[in-house]
Amino acid sequence: MKTLLCLFALIAVSTALVLPPLKTSAIGCLMCEIVVKVAEDPADRDAHVVENKFDAECKATFKHLPFVDKECEAYGNSKIDPIIKELEGGTAPQDVCTKLKEC
Repeated sequence: MKTLLCLFALIAVSTALVLPPLKTSAIGCLMCEIVVKVAEDPADRDAHVVENKFDAECKATFKHLPFVDKECEAYGNSKIDPIIKELEGGTAPQDVCTKLKEC
């Protein structure tokens, strides 16, 4: 029995080390879609304007999750600029999150 337990533990550890981490998540996808929605209008693509609107929308959408303030802030700090660049580069809004591997 101990041998079997050790074998399962070894398989679990080796699988965790070998398989790449999942890069997309449902929350990350939703956050990306919020940024795209907020930045879709070319007149509103100033990074500070987008960040403020995203922060408010993100907190309203995920208000039931703990630590939502920090999650929204972290996502905004790292992802808003690439999303805006994709939109400015002509990528269709519905394709931005897929292209950035957020969804």
